[in-house]
Amino acid sequence: MSNSNILIAFCLTILAGLSTGIGSWLIFLTRHTSRSFLSFSLGLAAGVLLFVSFVELFPESQQLFAHHARQSSALLLTVLSFLGGLFFMTVVDFLLPHHHNDAASQMETHTIGQLKRIGYMIALAITLHNIPEGIAVFSVSISNYRLALPIILAIIIHNIPLGMSISAPIYHATGKKGNALVVSLLSGLATPFGALLAWLFLLPYWTPILEAVIFGAVAGTMVYVAINELIPSAEQYGKHSLSRAGVLTGMGLMALAILILE
Repeated sequence: MSNSNILIAFCLTILAGLSTGIGSWLIFLTRHTSRSFLSFSLGLAAGVLLFVSFVELFPESQQLFAHHARQSSALLLTVLSFLGGLFFMTVVDFLLPHHHNDAASQMETHTIGQLKRIGYMIALAITLHNIPEGIAVFSVSISNYRLALPIILAIIIHNIPLGMSISAPIYHATGKKGNALVVSLLSGLATPFGALLAWLFLLPYWTPILEAVIFGAVAGTMVYVAINELIPSAEQYGKHSLSRAGVLTGMGLMALAILILE
């Protein structure tokens, strides 16, 4: 594993983590963020993740298993890895639920003290959720950073409304932009922290079989994020047609990108 691949992987996870700050700036700069834009964008991110998972990651995992394990059991091993990723994210979501309500409605129905507490609780939950995302992105990036680029894009789009959900209640409660921005950025930096954990504990044991397992598991985690988080959030922020259009657009753009790069 080359040092340049590792450096690129860390840079990509840092970029994804810092994107929560974009959500903070949107809260500071505008009183009303377009719900239609958020709905379409989150749907697009879901489409990207679903397409990459099933068209790129899953087949790549199966191919690696076929080359470095028994070819007859390659599909079974890939499916088991995929289900392992789904199960892992299900457990994480059960232990650390982080579904957030619309920030505007929070500000209307909670006192200032409650808002501040809500903001910090959302930040803590999102921080803990970002760690496995960082592990997944780093693991893919060190093998093929081009394959990780669409995943990074989807995570950035995903993190923008999460940054808004953190900053809006804290900013409204304290009136301090810096405080809200710092909390949002620290939450996002849990993504490169997850990458650091992967570098310390996964990289020393890296083999083609482990790579195959991780690709299959990452496919499962990305499908979970798309179906359980991005699509419901897209529905929450806007009309059904916009979220569906976003999903189809994300898939179409990824298909086009793959055809161009072939």
